[in-house]
Amino acid sequence: MNKRFEHFYTSVYKLFCVYLFQLLLFTCFRISFIVRLHNSDIFCMPADTARAFVRGFQFDTMVISYGLIVPFILYLTLLISSSDRYRIFLEKFVWAFCGLVISLFLLILFIDQYFYNYFQSHINILIFGLIDDDTKAVMTSVWSDYPILKIFLLWGAVLSLYAIFVNKLFKRGRFRLKVPVWVSITGSVAMLIIFVLAIRQSVSTFPLQPHDTAVSPSQAINFLTTNGVYALKTAFSERGKAENLEHAALDVVKELGYNNAAEAARDYFQGGDIPARLSDEAALGKLFSITPVSAFLEQNPPNIVFVFMESMSNYNMTFDSDKADLMGRLKPHFRSDIVFRNFVSSGNTTVQSLEFLITNSPVSLTQSRYRFKPLPTGTALPFKKSGYETTFITGGETNWRNIHELAPNQGFDKLLGKHDIYSEMANAQGNHWGAYDEHLFEYAFKRLSATNKAPQFMFIQTTTNHTPFDLPASYKPGKIELSADIKNRLLVDESLAIKNLNALQYSNNCLGAFLDKIKHSSLAKNTIVVATGDHNNLMLFDFDESSQADQRGVPLYVYVPERYQPDGSMDTSRFGSHKDIFPTLYHLALSDAKYFSIGNNLLEKGNQKLFFGMNLGSFTAFSAEAAAGYGSGGTLYKTENKRLKKDDNCSAARQLMKQARANYALSVFAIINSLKEPGEKPHIKKRNKKTLKTVRTDRRKGLQNQTSRPG
Repeated sequence: MNKRFEHFYTSVYKLFCVYLFQLLLFTCFRISFIVRLHNSDIFCMPADTARAFVRGFQFDTMVISYGLIVPFILYLTLLISSSDRYRIFLEKFVWAFCGLVISLFLLILFIDQYFYNYFQSHINILIFGLIDDDTKAVMTSVWSDYPILKIFLLWGAVLSLYAIFVNKLFKRGRFRLKVPVWVSITGSVAMLIIFVLAIRQSVSTFPLQPHDTAVSPSQAINFLTTNGVYALKTAFSERGKAENLEHAALDVVKELGYNNAAEAARDYFQGGDIPARLSDEAALGKLFSITPVSAFLEQNPPNIVFVFMESMSNYNMTFDSDKADLMGRLKPHFRSDIVFRNFVSSGNTTVQSLEFLITNSPVSLTQSRYRFKPLPTGTALPFKKSGYETTFITGGETNWRNIHELAPNQGFDKLLGKHDIYSEMANAQGNHWGAYDEHLFEYAFKRLSATNKAPQFMFIQTTTNHTPFDLPASYKPGKIELSADIKNRLLVDESLAIKNLNALQYSNNCLGAFLDKIKHSSLAKNTIVVATGDHNNLMLFDFDESSQADQRGVPLYVYVPERYQPDGSMDTSRFGSHKDIFPTLYHLALSDAKYFSIGNNLLEKGNQKLFFGMNLGSFTAFSAEAAAGYGSGGTLYKTENKRLKKDDNCSAARQLMKQARANYALSVFAIINSLKEPGEKPHIKKRNKKTLKTVRTDRRKGLQNQTSRPG
């Protein structure tokens, strides 16, 4: 009997050594993040950092223990078998199995490191872009931007160390036990209990959960608690929730304090004419407005061109100078026309911002069955109903992220992509993401210049300013010399940074050339052009918590022919975001047109406090005086010298948070109401406390990882 226990104890000891090897591996990756984050909080708050490491060891132990479940269960069978042949086979199998698990964990940890380079967070739901996106183009970018060979060499080296370690470990003889059988049995039961606790990392009702990553007020320190494997597991969970879009969205809204649209409307339309009794239907109705009647616009409807620029970074463009030409031919247009620089994107990825700008939806629809459903919130609808021909043109594939199924259902008459460009433009070329921007704009100008019976609304999406930043061979980049200060702040090699900035210059140059053509043609008198970025480029520079406005910033450029310009001066210092673009365009172009909006007309006179920007990807709002993380946790900031400083007593930030939460809640209620079938009422499904807590803290985690780059 004791021999069986001896073999079991020896095997469990070896399994524990394998656990320690993996724990050391996970810890090395955690330490590498400390080096990369270089955030002062990590060193100035040692107690919190220590807690982060302890919590990190817990998450690591949980993940590693899940990987050891099969070996541990198999080793339990040693208690009922005394066969040496079986034991030897079992040890060889466990050695191979653990090697497979470690190789998988190691690969995920490497992916997590480089995922951070681009998205500035641990692995999250965006990882599925590899499946949902143009997979070939994504893999080309990965091969171009990341040291794949170096990673696999390191991967192989670590696995070799594991093989050497295990080879020595498994040569160890068995323990010799000189204790009563009942002690051996008790010890075995204790080991089983310890293993279960290692998997749960908790003796309470619930095991360790995503919200347990928060151990400090510092986002950088909280970033250290989790690991790439657990982050991937969480991403899969969030992917599943996306299929239950309605309940997931309404749960978040409830966490913000709103059970219905009427409650949100009272907070959002402050100072407005809100009756004592307000139904949800009436509250949602207030989101629809009508532009003033204009005989001039009815007789002279302008063309509208909206340009959605890939990675048009407001921050990076501030480094434009004689030595670093980042603007190209766009520079004179920025000087002569209307430009809003206190502006942020709605999302932090292309598809998130694109969906919002097409549907006004704060929740993703392209990956759900709802992409086929026409919505009254669509931004193209007011133009279509006013007699415009509505066209969506992308330099990429029209079926990217199911846009070919979303856009036609949201008021677009035509959907055109790179294959249309290639077939019509004889010399058109492109890269993995699509037709080069110059050919895209040439194609758009050709269509715009054609004899059209109806005014044109054209939504143009560029793609060239994207990794791996492949540009036409014929393009000769302008001068870009980086200062010593910029070089010291780079997160990537200087050569990759130059390549990145050359692509920004190229895209800006193409947009500038497009504007030159319009302004030197008959289109100059009746064509309004608006351009903005889909999101900031986060590859080059680090952004701490005080720089969130820079981190989320994109410019908004507006060209308005003289006869369409509104009377009076325009305040371009106003804060805004993507939500404000189409309300502004409707008022410039349409007469007596009904439209949905949760934004403002940026060109109208009004109270400055009404103007603010919202970044849905990070749940952050920005105004002239303050900023606020408007998730359920809530973070308040005051603005000092264009930098954010935490201030829980800032009344402007508290008011902004209230407005932003109400804005988000109203837009969610509006979308859910639009998605429901006739006669169906939207509702908030009752969830247990665990689910609500997870929703709340998952969102808080999103804020911590996305609102600002830790460090």
